[in-house]
Amino acid sequence: MPKLLFVTDFPFYPEISGGSELSNLYLLKSLCDMGWQIEVICIRQVAGSNRLISSYFLNLCSRVWKRLNKLLGLSSIGNIGKVPVVIDEKVGFPCWRVIPDRFSNEHRQAEFFAQRLRDYQPDVVLGQRSATYPILQYSASKGYITLCFLRDIEGVGDCNYLQLTADGISFIANSPYLASLINSVSSCKPDVILPFINLEDYRVDNRRRDYITFINLVPEKGLRIAVEVARQLPQEKFLFVKGGWPPYGAIQDSLLEQVYRLPNVTIWEKQEDMRNVYAVTDILMVPSQWPETFGRVIVEAQVNSIPVVAANIGGIPYTLGKGGILVDPIDNPQSYVESIKKLRAENVLYTELSKLAFQNSQRPDFNAQYQVKKIVQLIENNIHKKQYFIEKKPIDAEKISLFNNTRISI
Repeated sequence: MPKLLFVTDFPFYPEISGGSELSNLYLLKSLCDMGWQIEVICIRQVAGSNRLISSYFLNLCSRVWKRLNKLLGLSSIGNIGKVPVVIDEKVGFPCWRVIPDRFSNEHRQAEFFAQRLRDYQPDVVLGQRSATYPILQYSASKGYITLCFLRDIEGVGDCNYLQLTADGISFIANSPYLASLINSVSSCKPDVILPFINLEDYRVDNRRRDYITFINLVPEKGLRIAVEVARQLPQEKFLFVKGGWPPYGAIQDSLLEQVYRLPNVTIWEKQEDMRNVYAVTDILMVPSQWPETFGRVIVEAQVNSIPVVAANIGGIPYTLGKGGILVDPIDNPQSYVESIKKLRAENVLYTELSKLAFQNSQRPDFNAQYQVKKIVQLIENNIHKKQYFIEKKPIDAEKISLFNNTRISI
């Protein structure tokens, strides 16, 4: 059976458990169940580290990518050095978690990846996010089938997708919206594989209409909007649920201080079983302030007939279907307030949108196993099309370094 190497410049489950991590986990476990061999190379989440997703980090990724893209040719290197790395099989397959250290030798980190590639000899290398492009270019240059799964808009306007495709990287977008966006800036046409959501993991037997729920308390998800909506609706009960993203810093802390002062808001820590949340949710509020490419919490809620009040941005309209209310302008709290009031006051409307929400969740494209079959077919097609071989060449370690665009204070 095929062997797959998954590479990311972020921590991997369970150290981070946002939507993309859960989707990746489902895919890799499904492939394991089919007999595939899986390995992961990722960053290890370091206790006490600051927020990973920051404007500084994203700007640094962009600068490093531009610099690495200018480097051409391959050169000889010395012996493989030691890299601080922890390996575990917490999720059922080997995960190489590289420990980011300000004193770490980036050259050695690159050598580590090259060595794993040679030792493991995968049939396919799957990366995600633009920060992995240098590594994916290297694996493609060695003849490996190389795919990159794009799940957000980060770096879309800065990358030459046609050149990367010519270099041997095939792109997958997690929604028609993202595929269309990439096509509009580059003429590249990625395959579309939707997020892998096992709906049975979110379905509840009995649901109480207790709360208006908001999930993942970060600014991009609309924390400021959600706070103001709760303030303007003191008669309603709100449930704010923390997500699986890393700590966010001063902006989030300031907004959360406001939340704690609101008597009508209950705050829950991150939930390992989201059925606890949906079992007490009346309406899901998704006031995202950045272009969500998909918005998986929408489908998770809708499988429980929960109507969704969501921002009209990015891929949300595609995901929402008719099972809720789209809000525009997205940054006006009053727009969300009016939509929620309408749903709470009009039982006929609530019942109709609940029915449409469940129907939307049953779309064939939202079936996780259907999407797994699509990506397996995509990989198998690449294997059949490409007669490849692996050249044993020395490398320019700086060119392929994945980890030199991540800085974590220890």
